[in-house]
Amino acid sequence: MAGTEDVRQYVIFRLGPEEYGLPIAKVSSIIRYEPATPVPRSPEIVDGVINLRGRVIPVVNLAKKLFDTDFHPSSSSRIIVAEGEAGLVGLAVDAASEVVSIAVADILDPPETALTAETAEVFEGVARCEDRLIILLDLDKALPRGDYDSSASGEITEGDEDV
Repeated sequence: MAGTEDVRQYVIFRLGPEEYGLPIAKVSSIIRYEPATPVPRSPEIVDGVINLRGRVIPVVNLAKKLFDTDFHPSSSSRIIVAEGEAGLVGLAVDAASEVVSIAVADILDPPETALTAETAEVFEGVARCEDRLIILLDLDKALPRGDYDSSASGEITEGDEDV
């Protein structure tokens, strides 16, 4: 007998030609893409910050993080506002299309031979959904806090005093 623990819900988004999923429990909202305000000396994957209902959040260029390519926004681009262990972050994506329920039995392990050790842990798995494959991201492993806020915090670190 299948129970609710046998099905998980994911927000599906597109980055380039591929579809990805984030657990719906991690997603707080999806907004139209808006250019972020650049932050001096921020990490390369951070496009800047946006003000979302009175909160300033970093916007991460997920294309840069995962593929080392530039993000080119279009009218269908969105920012997925997600909350992980490290706090609220915006993810710039090409499109966010739907929420799907995926049976745990339909989630396959990521193909280890096709991934490096660093990228293998970023993916929770690959899911079969209808006639397509969706790559499921582990937000906390894909974006550890140090990747997007170490330089944007405004704190002076050793060696920065003379700048």
